[in-house]
Amino acid sequence: MRWIALGTILFSAACWGQGEEPPGEPVGEFEASGLMVEQSCGSAIPAPDPLDLQFELRSEDGGRAYWRRPAGSLYAGVHKDGEYTFTVSQSWMVIEPDRFRSYVGCSVTQRDIFTFIVEEVETEKDEASDADAGAQPALLNLSGSQTTEIDPLSGADCTPAVAALGGPFLSLPCRVEYVLTGSGITVE
Repeated sequence: MRWIALGTILFSAACWGQGEEPPGEPVGEFEASGLMVEQSCGSAIPAPDPLDLQFELRSEDGGRAYWRRPAGSLYAGVHKDGEYTFTVSQSWMVIEPDRFRSYVGCSVTQRDIFTFIVEEVETEKDEASDADAGAQPALLNLSGSQTTEIDPLSGADCTPAVAALGGPFLSLPCRVEYVLTGSGITVE
């Protein structure tokens, strides 16, 4: 069986050389905390509460966005009007089929969605601070959600994967959701 840690949000990753500048223009560096609001998957999906994240955000004209943890892989998504969304789906096998027992197996699709809004913090500036405004990074607020949804594939028999029958899932389909808040600074 294959279990995936929720703290490692799964996205389709692009590989970039260590010396290469990643695509997009820097938007900011963020620290965010997620408070769990739903966990119906059980022990199959380790879900810390709270969820702590540190990441860099980049964007391109035309709506492309990039998200990366420090020294981690770069993940692609979209942005529009300060709202950023990163989504990935993948299917994986929970229990192998057994043709001798006529068991079709249990395969699921896991869909991870990371959505948040970034807004610049309005601060009161006096005339002296206006002169230094170009040198100071802007403060940013972040709010949003991180959701993992797991659904059995059509035709799969995931009954043995449910906790009532000794499996790791509390129920199927299931969902883990966090509400995110955080702050960051602009990166020049």
